[in-house]
Amino acid sequence: MNQSESREELGANVRQAGFQETDISSIVKSITKWSHKVESVDDLVFSLRNALMMATSDRMGPVLLDVPMDIQKADVSDIQRNSALELSQPKLIENLELISEVQKFLEESIRPLVIIGAGAALSGSASAIQTWCEASQIPYVSTWGSLTYLDRSHLHYQGSLGVYGSRSANWAVQAADKIVVLGSRLDNRQRTGNPIGFAPFAQIFAIDVDAEELRKYSKLPNYKTLQADLRAGVKFYEAGVRKLTNPEWPRQLANHKSTMETGFRAATDEDDLNPYIAVQALQKKFTNNSIVVSDCGANLCWVYQSYLPDDSFLFTAGGNSPMGYSLPAAIGAQLANPDKTVYCFIGDGGLQMNIQELQTIQEYQLPIKLFIQNNHGYGIIKQFQDAYFGSRYHATGNGYSVPNFKKIADAYGIAYTKVSSVEEIEALELVSGPMIIDIVLNGNSLITPKTEMNRFIHDQFPYIEDNSINELPFPYPKYPSELGGVSGATV
Repeated sequence: MNQSESREELGANVRQAGFQETDISSIVKSITKWSHKVESVDDLVFSLRNALMMATSDRMGPVLLDVPMDIQKADVSDIQRNSALELSQPKLIENLELISEVQKFLEESIRPLVIIGAGAALSGSASAIQTWCEASQIPYVSTWGSLTYLDRSHLHYQGSLGVYGSRSANWAVQAADKIVVLGSRLDNRQRTGNPIGFAPFAQIFAIDVDAEELRKYSKLPNYKTLQADLRAGVKFYEAGVRKLTNPEWPRQLANHKSTMETGFRAATDEDDLNPYIAVQALQKKFTNNSIVVSDCGANLCWVYQSYLPDDSFLFTAGGNSPMGYSLPAAIGAQLANPDKTVYCFIGDGGLQMNIQELQTIQEYQLPIKLFIQNNHGYGIIKQFQDAYFGSRYHATGNGYSVPNFKKIADAYGIAYTKVSSVEEIEALELVSGPMIIDIVLNGNSLITPKTEMNRFIHDQFPYIEDNSINELPFPYPKYPSELGGVSGATV
């Protein structure tokens, strides 16, 4: 829209003046780091520079510029263009306070634990933190946002934590006496709908670049916080290796990690294709140094819970988790990395959100391998409806249907195959060029393990009947609500 057609130009606060006029800058203000409507070419020069700096500095995040049509058509000088592309790098200062505070916090700890979050990963310090943990023999866990930035085959890595986390990682969190949280916002997929039940007997030191994230813990007596930029050269290993005072602690965790049931077998009946086994069988066919993109819901959980350590780069949309994300994300990943193989996992519902992007794959002949985890419905919501709404599958199974994906693939000119057993996956040949693999799953395939409402993260469904849950060193009651707080159901 041209500015001359805007409501500002007319001087009237009408809902819409120009064709397709929308105050998009105001609409997205609450979900962006910065949004701005550009009013001149000089403003655009400044705004481009500022937007890029804002998006990539401190806690990285989205920005939005609304550029009116008349400015898009305007001429710019070489000086203006060059000025717009002069990106200033934020000056980072070594944060020695952070290093000393971490070391001080861990003094006299008997069962220390480190949580490495996406903030540590994006800051470029995840690998250094892992090196420090391994050298210090301090056990550590990851969030899903940092998982792919770590070497998960290392000795002291316990897994990823949370509602859909690994049993071993969650047990480690609940057994620790002091926890250092580096660059994780500890959302309710990690701490559950009742965060009081998250490591309630531990002292927790949360370190984040975002002061507002830290403000969440201001009324919790067992939380200590520090605002710091992990990009500012946090050299844990160089700062000195902390001597572990309790060598039995990592041995105990190693034993739990090796003996605890994953819970994957409970996802479906033995006669059906297990989604976790399917992911691991497919992974064996992936090329080295590949890119793996996951969508949301059940298919995201099946991939991130079961994907074995290798040199693949996994990514997803994180806590935003929009249906249909992985298909355009895979296209972007392939265009940016033409020499790598991109594998895309998506649900049957998610594919129908962005199905038109199959034409983009065909147009550019992108050799993306698209795996449809086809459970004929919205699996994660169905499981929620099972737990809390009497299995009334309104709009998730009832009233929802799946098209013939073979005909869809044929229409777009993309190679297609269907698999419904492990044997068929093992016999599968991934051809060159774009390809769709339709993985037929039982409509009631579950996400397991999963923490249900008013349960601790160490007590996940399917529930363990042996004494491993009772071996925790603290007096946990059966339910978090007995400690206080309100338990909310977590999808």
